[in-house]
Amino acid sequence: MERPVYRFLHLLFALGSLHLLWLVGLEFKRTQELRGEINRARAQVAQLEGRLARLTDEISAAQTPEYRDALVRRMGYVRKDELLIPSAR
Repeated sequence: MERPVYRFLHLLFALGSLHLLWLVGLEFKRTQELRGEINRARAQVAQLEGRLARLTDEISAAQTPEYRDALVRRMGYVRKDELLIPSAR
């Protein structure tokens, strides 16, 4: 026959094991959530790097004389030796 102390120790061991199992499950859930956040952050970084590359290309294209000339012409400016003929819109 078991002594009451051993029953208490078995109960304490069982509760401790359940608590440990619950903590492991909680940490597994946290790990999965953090991995999801990391993947979302990496995707956002890749998207921002792509946007940065496009903006850098746009800035370098804006520095060319051809782009500036086209921009000025769209604004309606003409050169000294050219004649502006207004179009009916």
